[in-house]
Order: sequence, then structure tokens, then C-alpha cells
Amino acid sequence: MRKLKHLFEYGGLWLLVQFAATLPRKWLLAFGAGLGRFTFSVLRIRRSVALDNLRRAFPEKTESELRGLARRNYENFGMMMLEYLRLPSMSRAELAELAPFRSAQDSAPWFATMKAGTGAVCMTGHFGNWEYLGVMLAHQFPMVYLYQSQNNPYVDALIRRTRAQVNMHSIPRQSLKEILKALRQKKFVAILADQDAGRNGLFVNFMGRPASTAQGPAAFVLKTGAPILFVFSLRQPGGKHLVESECLRFDDLPSHWSEAEKLHHITQAWTDVLEKYVRRYPDHWFWMHRRWKTAPRENRAAIQKAGSIALNEVPE
Repeated sequence: MRKLKHLFEYGGLWLLVQFAATLPRKWLLAFGAGLGRFTFSVLRIRRSVALDNLRRAFPEKTESELRGLARRNYENFGMMMLEYLRLPSMSRAELAELAPFRSAQDSAPWFATMKAGTGAVCMTGHFGNWEYLGVMLAHQFPMVYLYQSQNNPYVDALIRRTRAQVNMHSIPRQSLKEILKALRQKKFVAILADQDAGRNGLFVNFMGRPASTAQGPAAFVLKTGAPILFVFSLRQPGGKHLVESECLRFDDLPSHWSEAEKLHHITQAWTDVLEKYVRRYPDHWFWMHRRWKTAPRENRAAIQKAGSIALNEVPE
């Protein structure tokens, strides 16, 4: 029964991919936005989660403003999903046109890091069109992407094929040895780390609330000395996306800090960059996720112990 269910899911996704490939871009975007509005207004999938998150993040906004923001957020996500389904039929030139760096200032840290021959921890959030962003980067830099396998093996294979076609080489997100190996081979490791990290996460401030956050990026920085290149895809009219970037370096952390303090500082630093962009472009981020699901521990010593364990588990 499970295999039959997986085959039906795969068949539906395959048909959507073929459908997306036939539509002009203007129609594709209109259909995606309409799908987002339908999901928000009629299906109401995770609508209460999104609105609750927005109310807490922007208490100064009226309920009407929040609903409008949430509706635009669903529209953006609907367009992003249809854009993603179109990826297999898109040329490299078309992708380069649709998602360029906004300016030389945004691309400079990437080329400088590549020229210097150092690895980098490359980060973004579930923000804008992170798939187009990933493809653009893969065409220019020695990228590898952390990947979480899907429960449906047929869908998983389709996603892997699609990423392989656009030069997005993946490694399992649980494979710490492979991640460290890639960084030490001077590759750029791309990580999406803006979702709830559960009880193993490190609590830092995000949008005015303590949020359980993945410690992996900070641990990789401390183990390898790699910088963090944080990058964002900003939607423009007509389906184009402009890419902005910030480079974070941590070469001068105080030597008297404990490993837990260093982990916390680095994690808070990149979280602050993410928050800055979420506040600037609130309709771009994935508010449907239960980002603050895990409540913080009251015992700070337990948090520090968890931080030390996380760092020690990263292999030499």
C-alpha cells in the first residue's frame, strides 16, 4: 500500500513538472500566486501558524496588515514552488538571467574566498527562491549542498536527478565527516539552518524570541576557520530575483571564551543577519513553519553542555 501511495505521489509530481515546463513564465507566476491565495484563503494550510508567528514578530501591525502580509507570503511561496518545478527544463543561460548578484559588492566575497582557496559555510534561509539561488551559485562556485532524503524514494530520486542536472551536488546533512571533508577540500558547503532545531539546538534570539537553532554551522566554522557567506534571493517584478550577500568572519574571537560561548556568538551573529532580511522583506520568509516550537531550557548549564557536546561530535 505504501509503495502504491508513493507511486501516486511521484506521478502527480511528474505531471506538475511537465505542466510547469509548458507554461510561459508570466502564466506560471500567475498560477503560482493564485495557488498561494487559494491555499491561504480556502485550504488554510498552516494559516493559523503563519498568522501567529507574524503577530508575535510584528506586534505593531494591525490585523489587516498582518493578513495582507501573510497572503503575499503564501503567494510568494506558491510562485516559488512552480518556479522550482520548472527547473529541469531551464537552460543555464536562463537561470543566470533570472538570479544574478545585485552588485559586484555582493559577489566580491564569494570570488575572493574562492581565489583565496579556502572553504566556506554558505547559508541562506527558507527565504525567497532559495532553489534558483542554489543553482546560480552552483554554476559559479565549488558548491556542495546538504540534503535531507525524502520519505518517498521515487520523489527523492526525482529531486536528486533535478539537482544533478543543474550541478547541485549533494551530501547527506547527517554526514559530519563528509561535510568537514568538503570544507577542507576548499569547497563551499551550503546549509539551510533556519528551522527549529529541537532539544539539541542552541537558543539564540530571533525576531524577539528565543529560538532553538542548529549549532552545526558555528561548529564547522570553529573546526575549519571558514567564513560564513550568507546570501538572499529577493523577488523582483516579472520573475527575476536579485541576490544579496554578506560575509561573516570569526578570526578574532577572544581566546578566553569557552567553546560554548564561541558557538553561541557565531550562531547569534548569523541569526541576526537572517533577522535583518526577514524584517526588511517579511513576505519572503517561510512563516508557516513552527520556528519557535521548542521552548528554551531554563537551565543555562544544560545549554552550555549541549554546545560543548555538539562541537566535540564534529570529527577532526
